[in-house]
Amino acid sequence: MTTLACLEEALHHDIKPACGCTEPAAIALAACHATRLAGGEIERLEVQVSTNLFKNAVEVGIPGTHGARGIELAAALGCVLSDGPTDLTILNAIDEARLAKAQSLVQDGRIVLRLDQSRQGLHLDCTARSRSGQGRAVISGSHEHLARLERNGTVVHEAPEPDPKRSSKVLEARQALANERVAALLEALPALPAATRTFLLEGIDMNRKVAEAGLHNGGSLKVGGAYRTLIQKGWLANDVITRAKMLTSAAVDARMSGCELPVMTSGGSGNQGLTITLPLSVLATVRSLPEARLTEALALAHAITSILKHHTGTLSAMCGCVVCAGTGLTAGVTYLLGGGLEAITAAVNTMTGGITGIICDGAKVGCAIKLITAVDAAFQAAFLALHGICLPSTNGVVGATVEESLRNIGLVAAPGMVGTDAQILAIMTSKPM
Repeated sequence: MTTLACLEEALHHDIKPACGCTEPAAIALAACHATRLAGGEIERLEVQVSTNLFKNAVEVGIPGTHGARGIELAAALGCVLSDGPTDLTILNAIDEARLAKAQSLVQDGRIVLRLDQSRQGLHLDCTARSRSGQGRAVISGSHEHLARLERNGTVVHEAPEPDPKRSSKVLEARQALANERVAALLEALPALPAATRTFLLEGIDMNRKVAEAGLHNGGSLKVGGAYRTLIQKGWLANDVITRAKMLTSAAVDARMSGCELPVMTSGGSGNQGLTITLPLSVLATVRSLPEARLTEALALAHAITSILKHHTGTLSAMCGCVVCAGTGLTAGVTYLLGGGLEAITAAVNTMTGGITGIICDGAKVGCAIKLITAVDAAFQAAFLALHGICLPSTNGVVGATVEESLRNIGLVAAPGMVGTDAQILAIMTSKPM
């Protein structure tokens, strides 16, 4: 496979529309499949989730529910949406009648949640029981990957590859991309076909609508509006970085509050998609940069994010939005402003030395604040790199090459921060729900 073909495959596997946070969507998806296999009205649904999945699903708003939250509700929605789409847009199909039915399932105690503390990463196991039978669905590795399906105890589908790093097409695509040299990816970018470029630009259009919703009081924090006010009052400069932070934080705030608009994801995360698309679109607009260069910068940013998700895992103790998407963004900004491999290496290394280790403590409205950090750090790392600033590879976890730095970030995430993840979870589960 050529480098261009590898890049295109990864982009089309790892950039997808999603309605709501991808973790509740994955839970609803598993419950949907289990319900279909059981047949009839559900009497009981058992949902067993990994620690990382619990962390990212417990506090985030669910679209179409008027800001309601909870893993049990997400699972119940999957039960009542068993005739809906079987992808990450499943929550698009919520209406008031289905919401009321799902809420009744939760209130009646028919949804049972169990936390599997022996499992990290992305893993969930749903078993649905009805008078007609029993269905089981296991999603593992990536948000849409069905690892196992059972009807009445009989396996009807099982993923052939048990290795968690190669358990789905998306993970295989990430691994293949991680095996490519960044220099080769840069050489392939100008050859991106028109259809792929159009697809990448659609992500900007989709995500800008979410940002506009956030700016018009669509988020519970209203952080985007606060930024706009601070700019108007002169406390913050109306420059490219501030405008990028305003749009990105507004979009994340809206999405984490349960905004019903779809987002274009990156690396399995809508917030990562917002972190890449919105700042790059702001920069291209402000500097009147060519659309072709913008699409290539988008492709590079998404690609670096996918490589990092391969190294860190789909979910981990490290914040994917700041560390993975933020690092992807700095590469994209550097490229968009004319930087080559040397400058991109410097920018990535500055991010590696600056933001590696920022924790993930779950999906929530507070992610908007973390994304401000990501955008700010990414732009500054790019600007510094374009002015000759490069951290020496003797510094801490910084590598001598882009590839080495990305691998080092992954090692810090896992196995390095597995104990950190357990402590984060302990703090979160000690709070009243």
